[in-house]
Amino acid sequence: MNPLRFASSLRYRADYLYKFWRERGFRATYNFVIARMYWAIGFFPNLLLKRLAPLIEPYPCLIEVEPSTYCNLKCKMCEHTYWKEPARNMTFEQFKHILSQFPNLKWLGLTGIGESFMNKDFMKMLRYAKSKKIYIELYDTFYFVDRKIAEELIDMGIDRIQPSVDAATKETYENIRVNSDFGRITRNIKTLIDIKKERKLNFPEICFNFVISKLNVHEVPKMVDFVRSLDPDIKKVSFTNLLHPFKEVKKWNIPVIPDEIIKKAEERGKALGIRVGWNFNVKDEELKPPLRDCTFWITPFIFSSGHVIICCASNEANQREWQKKHSFGNIFEKPFKEIWNSKEYRNARRLIRKGICPIQCSTCPSFNLSSGGCKK
Repeated sequence: MNPLRFASSLRYRADYLYKFWRERGFRATYNFVIARMYWAIGFFPNLLLKRLAPLIEPYPCLIEVEPSTYCNLKCKMCEHTYWKEPARNMTFEQFKHILSQFPNLKWLGLTGIGESFMNKDFMKMLRYAKSKKIYIELYDTFYFVDRKIAEELIDMGIDRIQPSVDAATKETYENIRVNSDFGRITRNIKTLIDIKKERKLNFPEICFNFVISKLNVHEVPKMVDFVRSLDPDIKKVSFTNLLHPFKEVKKWNIPVIPDEIIKKAEERGKALGIRVGWNFNVKDEELKPPLRDCTFWITPFIFSSGHVIICCASNEANQREWQKKHSFGNIFEKPFKEIWNSKEYRNARRLIRKGICPIQCSTCPSFNLSSGGCKK
C-alpha cells in the first residue's frame, strides 16, 4: 500500500475508534474491536487471527439473525418475490433464546429475506440486544423507518445501518423495487441523518448497499453522487453483484461489472471523499480468493425458523428448502453448542480449511471454488 494512503487510512480508523468510544463507552468499543478482529478487516487487515481461526475454530461471537420473512415489496432480484414459503416472524422469546446461546456475543447482524420492521417485536429485540452492549448492524430498505423509528434507533444506540438502495433515480429504483417509493425511502434516510446532525452524533454509521444488475448498472457511478447529496459526511458505499443468478433473475445478471463502470464510480468516490467498496463476487472467478481463505463460517446465519446455516452467502439463491435440508440443525430444537460441535459442522469447517467445498458452500459466490478442485 502507498505510505500516504496507509497513513490516511490509519488516521481515519483511529478517529473512527475515538469517536465510537466517546459515544458508546468502553465495553461497546471493546466488542466492536473484537468483532473487527474476527472479520480481519478494518483496523487489522493482516491480522494473524485470520490465519489461526480455522485451526482454533473459536465458538462464534458474531452471528446474523433473520427476524422476519414478511415483506411488503416485490423486488425483481429478490428470491422472496418468487418463493412459496409461508412468511413467519421470529418471536421475542425465540430471539432471547438465541442470544442466550452466545454469552460472549460481540456483533449482531440483523438481516435476511424479509422486512424486519414488519415484525412487531423487532424494536423490542433491538433494545434487548443493545442492553448487552452488542455491536448491532442493520440492513434495511428504509420503507418503514419514519421519524419516530429513526429517533428510537438513535436513542437505543444502533451502531451501523446499511440502507439497501439499488438506484440513484426514482424511475430505476421503482422499476426494481416494486411497490416501493423512492421519495419515501429517500426522505426516511434523510430524516435519520438530520436527527444525527441535530444531536451532533457520529453514529449510527450509514453505509449504502447497492445490488448491481442489468437494470441499474448504468447508475453505479451516479449512486456515489446520490449518496453525497444526502450527506457529505457519509464515507462509504458498497456495491455487489447478484449473489445467485437463479432462473427467475438470470436475465438481469451481469457476470462481470464493466471496467469502465468501476473506474467511473471510483473516480467519483475519490473526488467526493467517499470510499467505494466492491464485494468479492464482483470479481472474475479466478481473481476471487481461494475457499481455504474463508473465515465467514465464524459468523453463522440463523433463519427466522431457527435453522442454522454456515453463513449468509447462500441466501438469495431461491433454494430455501435446500438450505434448510443442509442446515446444521435448528437452534429452537437443540442447543447451538451441540450444533456447533456436531460431526457435520466440524467436517464442514475441516473441508473449508483444506479448500474443499462442503455441500453447504457449493454455491458460494464469494470464493474461487475451483481452486481447491471443487466446482459449483
